Amino acid sequence: MAFFRGTALKPLPPGESKDPHTRYLDIHEQDDLDEEQLGSWIRQASAMPGWTP
Repeated sequence: MAFFRGTALKPLPPGESKDPHTRYLDIHEQDDLDEEQLGSWIRQASAMPGWTP
C-alpha cells in the first residue's frame, strides 16, 4: 500500500521510497496485520488535502 504523503503519518509506515514523501506498507497473505494501525494511517491520510487534476 502506498501513502504518497506518508512522511506526515505518525508513526511512519515502515517502507521507504525513492520519493522523499512517500512511504509503503507491504501486505502479504500470511502476515499478521495490525488492523488498528492500518486504520489509523488510512484515517490520517484521508484527512490530508487530496490531489486535484
